[in-house]
Amino acid sequence: MLEQRIYEHLKQHPKKRFSLRELVRSLRLDKDEAKEALDLLVAEGKVVEPRRKLYQLPEGPGKKGLEGRLQAHAAGFAFVIPTNPDLPDLYIPKGHLGGAWHGDLVRAEPRPPGRGRDGKPWGVVVEVLERAHHQVVGRLYFKQGFAWLKPDDPRLPALKLKPEGLEGLESGARLVVRVTFPSGRKPQEPYGEFAGYLGQGDSPEVETEAIIAKYELRSVFPPEALAEAEKVAHLDPKEVARREDFRALRVFTIDGADAKDFDDAIHLELLPNGNYRVGIHIADVSHYVKEFSPLDHEAYARATSVYLPGRVLPMLPEQLSNGICSLKPHQDRLVLSVLVELTPKGRVKDYRFAEGVIRSVARLTYTEVEAFAEALEAPEKALAPAPSDWSLELQNDLKLLLGLTRTLKERRLEQGALDFRFTEVKVEVDEEGNLHLIPQKEPRARSLIEELMLLANRVVAKHLAEREIPTLFRVHEDPSEEAYNKLVAALGRLGYSLPGGEPSPKALQSILKQAEGRPEEAVVSTLLLRSLRLARYAAENLGHFGLAAEHYLHFTSPIRRYPDLVVHRVLRALLKRRVTQARKEDWAQRFPKIAEHASERERAAESAERELTKYYQCLWAQKHQGETFRGTVSGVTGFGVFVSLDNGVEGMIRLGALEDDHYEYIEELLALEGLRTKRRIRIGDEMEVKIEGANPSARQIDLVPTEKFYQTETQPEPEQPKRKKRRRGKRGKAAEAPSKAARKVVATEPKSPAPHARARSRRVVGPPEERGGFQKPVKVRAQKIYFGSWGGDQEQAPPSKAEKSGKKKRRRR
Repeated sequence: MLEQRIYEHLKQHPKKRFSLRELVRSLRLDKDEAKEALDLLVAEGKVVEPRRKLYQLPEGPGKKGLEGRLQAHAAGFAFVIPTNPDLPDLYIPKGHLGGAWHGDLVRAEPRPPGRGRDGKPWGVVVEVLERAHHQVVGRLYFKQGFAWLKPDDPRLPALKLKPEGLEGLESGARLVVRVTFPSGRKPQEPYGEFAGYLGQGDSPEVETEAIIAKYELRSVFPPEALAEAEKVAHLDPKEVARREDFRALRVFTIDGADAKDFDDAIHLELLPNGNYRVGIHIADVSHYVKEFSPLDHEAYARATSVYLPGRVLPMLPEQLSNGICSLKPHQDRLVLSVLVELTPKGRVKDYRFAEGVIRSVARLTYTEVEAFAEALEAPEKALAPAPSDWSLELQNDLKLLLGLTRTLKERRLEQGALDFRFTEVKVEVDEEGNLHLIPQKEPRARSLIEELMLLANRVVAKHLAEREIPTLFRVHEDPSEEAYNKLVAALGRLGYSLPGGEPSPKALQSILKQAEGRPEEAVVSTLLLRSLRLARYAAENLGHFGLAAEHYLHFTSPIRRYPDLVVHRVLRALLKRRVTQARKEDWAQRFPKIAEHASERERAAESAERELTKYYQCLWAQKHQGETFRGTVSGVTGFGVFVSLDNGVEGMIRLGALEDDHYEYIEELLALEGLRTKRRIRIGDEMEVKIEGANPSARQIDLVPTEKFYQTETQPEPEQPKRKKRRRGKRGKAAEAPSKAARKVVATEPKSPAPHARARSRRVVGPPEERGGFQKPVKVRAQKIYFGSWGGDQEQAPPSKAEKSGKKKRRRR
């Protein structure tokens, strides 16, 4: 019975609210039938509908208050980000955190608005449900006869240390400390115990070890895992003979020039009916890493390979990741293959899976393939010929694949997949510790591989979902109702209109196309990214909004991602007809925990990579202090402007460094506007800046605009939708008000004028030291846009006093 099926699904998630779209996707229902069944459940009182097309169990909220993650600020206040994405964030004033630390899972209770919060909602933390920090990295210092740790993360409080293990250490030493939170009725202060010495000072080596410890990454493999890797890292002739033999085909790999682990290879065949057969061959890691083995336990704990600047922390030992599992040229390797038949228009005609063995004929690089693609598009130019070791047959395969994958991408975009244009910057550190920032500029070559990997991921996901086989999906849920409404309003101010109702990828993609090439393109892209949720792993098939895909998972990188390894095990069990009901129930019970763990470790790895990259950027900026560079505005906040240089280094121009005017932050447009000149500084604006200074410890780079900035005219504003104003003419008839032509305002030389006496804005901002607290910018990184996660960390600050309404309410006597 459909009603009972939906009800049982809601009971499995008693604290979650589901939209109609989510239920239809996860249970694969007809939309109209699902709506009818939900209406019946609501009428019976088994389900409640707090908002239109949003459903939950009546007992969903549970205890009084709300659950969420605490997002603290260095100034002492915090926000609780609810677990339920449909609830608003709750502000927690300083002194009301209840002993909770940044990142903890807490339960908070709202308090009625009062004078202390300027008439706005606030709350208190009443219970810590789960601690986020079991170890902390920081600097040792001594005070009043006690040893203390000052955490590297300014959002964490100072921690008193036990003296054991600190003998001979000097103030300023970098330590790893285990944190103990005493339990009991009487509240007690937490304390730390020495766990490791990282070094003295701020060298890159010490900083790398500190970040590895801070994010609890694993840098050393346990002996039992290494021993097992050594034991299994060989090719068994019996296993080779058992598998389908693809060694006679032209199978090849395309990777970066410095890549060592090759986990995917491809081949192309032209069929007699005019269709293509594409082979996507993925390293069969599941053959070597058996479930519940020491290798498997270590791979699960790591969950992902971490690519730090100057150092790689692989998920698997080198004997596997760079050895027997790596699809090296001219060597036999075991693979799990997806063979897809495609029409010339990119339609999937048929597919099958196979356990196979390949022998790659060539190891191509993105640079080589990109040069080959350019030569095909511009034969009249004197471009370098293809490498001498490329056969004519291989070149023909590449030519056909470039055209076929271009068709696949066009077809995917027509279906509504979002396509953000961001240049990924690779960070490399040489042996001397110098930072090299290398923009990845091989769009055609990378798109070729990307489209084939997306194809394999979708085919496997659809195959398992249709057979109701439990697995790990890569999900990207629809934007929340609140976020979508904010996006509609913000885009409306820029002259763009989104249809009401439920959000669709196709509607957002149309907005991106409309903004392409216009001055506000970067602003529109940022607004769209901010409205999207983070992609994550889940045991439920909730679809992928950004890819406009009903079924999607990760299958193509089992060497470096644990969820891919899980999917391989599921698919191999299905191919061998070993999927029993008992096994399906076991998977259904275990996979949700694996999904949550993999998502958490993925976020930790991304944060570690981002933080260490910022540290190296600061070192680079120190060496180039006083030099001038071109840049692009990448973020605008109430206390300054973030500018990204052409090499990817990002710094900030503080509000006080803009000397030509007093600027006001317009949140809806992500822009600063001069009160006198009306000059606007927006995301995407080009700017020439000078490096004023850098602080590697604080991860800060200070920039200032050059004289060229002050001499440049303001950029034209985006076209706003025309609004007809009606006024009465002499005879009482309605007449259109004449529109005034926008005049260009040229910035004058900096004079630091006094603010106008009547200048009253919704939010007046000044340098950080002049405010009670400042808001960190929303910074979004889109790396590997289809395989990574969209979004960024967001810290919020309480509104300043200037946010109060200009009119006071009359008090009744």
